[in-house]
Amino acid sequence: MGILQRYVLGQLQRPFFVGVFVVTFLLTMDFLFDYLDLFLGKGIDILTVLWLFILGLGWMTALSIPCGVLVGVLMTYGRLAQDNEIVAVRSSGINLWTVISPAFTASVLLAAGLMLFQNYVLPDMNHQFANLMLAINKKRPTAEIKEGVFIDAFDGYNMFIGNLDDRTGRMEDILIYDASRQDAAPRTILARRGRLEFDAAHAVLRLHLEDGQIHEAASQAQTPTYRTMGFARQTLNIRGVRDALERSTRRSRGQREMSVGAMRASIGDLREERARFHERQEKILAQIGVADVAQLPGMRSAAPWHAPLSERLGLYREPPASPPDSFWTAPRRRLAEETKVAHMQAQAALKKIHQYKVEIQKKFSIPFACIVFVLVGAPLGIRARRGGLAAGFLSAGFFMFYYLCLVGGEQLADRQHVAPWLAMWLPNVVLGLLGVGLTLRICGIWRSRARPPLELK
Repeated sequence: MGILQRYVLGQLQRPFFVGVFVVTFLLTMDFLFDYLDLFLGKGIDILTVLWLFILGLGWMTALSIPCGVLVGVLMTYGRLAQDNEIVAVRSSGINLWTVISPAFTASVLLAAGLMLFQNYVLPDMNHQFANLMLAINKKRPTAEIKEGVFIDAFDGYNMFIGNLDDRTGRMEDILIYDASRQDAAPRTILARRGRLEFDAAHAVLRLHLEDGQIHEAASQAQTPTYRTMGFARQTLNIRGVRDALERSTRRSRGQREMSVGAMRASIGDLREERARFHERQEKILAQIGVADVAQLPGMRSAAPWHAPLSERLGLYREPPASPPDSFWTAPRRRLAEETKVAHMQAQAALKKIHQYKVEIQKKFSIPFACIVFVLVGAPLGIRARRGGLAAGFLSAGFFMFYYLCLVGGEQLADRQHVAPWLAMWLPNVVLGLLGVGLTLRICGIWRSRARPPLELK
């Protein structure tokens, strides 16, 4: 590696780390107040909250590193152009690819490292994060109690708290649906005020309620009755709530807690499961005497948006019409319901397969964005000739486009509208083609008809 390449690499380091830090900080701000609330309001010790924060940085790093590459490349090459160092390189007869190649090589190595991180490190970090959150909720059940939302974290109880002070435990506008008594009808409890208290020694969560009513439906001597009872003070004890911070490990893992090999194994199992449901569906359809599941009552769905084009290409065919109502006898309707269940199970398995495929593609497409952003950012930085505000706006614009395409593509792929590989790689393809064209043009390999000369500033 020559002196020029080492110089460019040295100039890239600081803006790259600044970009990674800024993007990570922006992503963290959305969760920072939740972490502080666990420590200040919920009573979780600082070391546990800090470890939870570190584990949560995993998925943020996977997004912030490609964006840091884009920021670093735009700022570095923009400053080199602004200081006329690019002009000096060209005047020396050196091709600009010599200046861009260090960033390109570094991006390839960084992309390879990020792929390994996403496949082998990030799944375990996500799994430990989920386990720690589960342990925190076991230790401090009040951590699951939030104001303004319905809470179903406790067996037999559903509650809504209008206002809650985490420090004092004071509550206002309380609604509790109590279905914990097996030998009695459920009851609804309303209270204007109350206080939340957790007894760790006896594993009891106590709700001291004030100025409220109890509504209960009961049946006595085959005569239904509805009772309302007012109270000034009432204490509701929710037992069996534990306070030990158990680092229990869940056996099952979600999609983002699995490596590529584990997800491919799950896809194989799901395909076998879907084949069994599909085979059962076909057998029942044969017993009913219809050819397609769309002929069943209530299963007629609208044609997909691509139906006219697909029909011309021979890829789509309108399903046959449903038989008349006289055809659907009671036994056939029962079989039709069984077919619907098998069809829904097969569709659910197919949806999970698509979700796994999306996660597999993401483990490779997001790291590859490091290479794409170098191809786009380097020529744009040279042309912009600015290393500060212009680089920030360009970085935000390109990364916003990439992120929106990534999120939108994931939703479309999960809903089976597009193939998972296309949804996850489309932003890379679009920006990559743009980057290759810009790089070839700035390096003089692909020249336009009228190219203005570089001017010294």
